[in-house]
Amino acid sequence: MPSPPPPPTACALLLPFSPSPSTSGQPHHPAPRRLRVRGSKPSPPGLPKPSTGSRPPPRRLHEADRRLSSLVHRGDLDAALRLVRSSPRPPDVPLANRLVRDLCRRGRPADAARVVEACGPEATAATYGALVDGYCRAGLLEDARRVVGAMPAAVRATSAYAYNPLIHALCERGRVADALGVLDGMLCRGCAPDVVTYNILLEAACKARGYRQAMDLVDLMRAEGCEPNNVTYNVIIDAMCREGDVDQAREFLDSLPSRGCQPNTINYNTALKGFCSAERWEDADELLDEMVRENCPPSEATLNVIINALCRKGLLQKVARYLEKMSKHGCAANVVTYNAVINGICEQGHVDSALELLRNMQSYGCKPDIVTYNTLLKGLCSAERWEDAEELMAKMTQNDCLPDNVTFNTIINFLCQKGLIVEAFEVFKQMPEKGCNPNSINYSTIIGGLAKAGKLEHALELLNEMASKGFNSDKMYQLLTEYLNKEDKIEEVVQAVHKLQDAGISLHTVLYNTVLLGLCGNGKIDYAIDMFADMVSCGCMPDELTYIILIEESARQQKALQPGCLGKTESGSSPFGRFRGDSPSEYGPSTELRVGSQLPGPEQ
Repeated sequence: MPSPPPPPTACALLLPFSPSPSTSGQPHHPAPRRLRVRGSKPSPPGLPKPSTGSRPPPRRLHEADRRLSSLVHRGDLDAALRLVRSSPRPPDVPLANRLVRDLCRRGRPADAARVVEACGPEATAATYGALVDGYCRAGLLEDARRVVGAMPAAVRATSAYAYNPLIHALCERGRVADALGVLDGMLCRGCAPDVVTYNILLEAACKARGYRQAMDLVDLMRAEGCEPNNVTYNVIIDAMCREGDVDQAREFLDSLPSRGCQPNTINYNTALKGFCSAERWEDADELLDEMVRENCPPSEATLNVIINALCRKGLLQKVARYLEKMSKHGCAANVVTYNAVINGICEQGHVDSALELLRNMQSYGCKPDIVTYNTLLKGLCSAERWEDAEELMAKMTQNDCLPDNVTFNTIINFLCQKGLIVEAFEVFKQMPEKGCNPNSINYSTIIGGLAKAGKLEHALELLNEMASKGFNSDKMYQLLTEYLNKEDKIEEVVQAVHKLQDAGISLHTVLYNTVLLGLCGNGKIDYAIDMFADMVSCGCMPDELTYIILIEESARQQKALQPGCLGKTESGSSPFGRFRGDSPSEYGPSTELRVGSQLPGPEQ
């Protein structure tokens, strides 16, 4: 009897098809290999296995480390960094790890890297993991990849802890193939994926292929000796609810004990969120009762799931009933609860009532947080109460609540809508100075505003900056393609690219592809071919997508022409004629580019 087929690889579960060997000069990842782990489960990175005996004595710190401990706990990071760099001996590793994390939280991964360097061979997987996570949070994924590649062999082979932040950041940006490349590097170095690695890949698989196919990854985990945990199953429950299969989510929740996993409050809350989103309030009440029966009492998070759903649906009249019901289970309203109610009130246009609730929060023993202020700021801007918004911003700073990405995006978006693009751009440029690195949403907002205001040069420069920071290029394509729909804007975009080239700015392949896609999407193959020639002459090598964009548009135009012709543009000339020697170019007459022929990669 034939043996059953082996479980599918992670690559097969995450990608719609297996990549073919690259001819475009892109980094080629080796063929996906089956995951093989050691027999025992890996210990948490950087920590010894817990002892069953007495607690170990506190570690004795060197004098310099005692001073370092004081500085780190006071938050004097600059003085702590100076002490580390001036000390002749490596710092205490746990202290160094905390300093690395604190520096990264302040948006200073380059300084954190100096601390890691000072640790020398004493640095652990936790040390490197904190630095990798800091680079990823700052959008500097190539720096994160460099740190992972430079880790000592002993660290690279012993723990997945340092790899997981990079894999997660790549998956979050839609770069699943690159994430699998990092995974393959782990396996090549003999490092076994842990449950966190699998959970990251499982979430990506759910988004890419749906939960039904992603379930195979859970079987793969077990086959490789890695036992799923509550987080693993919660990813599946959440995916079921997001796909609208709340009944299947409930059944899956009930099946967890048979899978060797007792449901916890988070698992129940995720299923509860699914029922609330579907407005199945009776099922939600039944699930709440079950939580109490199964000795898994509801928490404040449970209350917030319900209140959030009610406020999003505009059912504010039901809020009081659930607050009373949940109070019987010891669940009191917290800042998250108030934020949901304030948002619901603002959505209904009652901003004064929301401001009154803000004033009463502290008397209820609840301090407003950044979400509270951002919600009210949005409500005030929507009501065009700009003076009140400015006053709220001042109060926010006075209460030690520093602006975040959402705060800045609210302001930038409002300024763009009012046509105050110069002011919006100034606010965007100030973000790093305020300790807040722009994310993809901030970039998209300001780029959209710049494009609508005709500031193409600034818009393209920021698109290029987005590409260099590793943000998903799909968002950039959407931003520019719509703008290029207007006939009178095409020449403007081309001129803006030329200005950036003349200014000595090194343009990214993704930016060129964005422009090419916009041009080809609007049938402007002549402009696209000219841009392609400029791209190569400036030393920016095309990738596979570059050729796909050009070939697909050429093929589309060819359908309307005589059989046997390569295709002619609106002007009557062949779109690839200049590359066959029909017109002078740096390629010369010997270089041929024909649809269906072998394309020269960047290395040629």
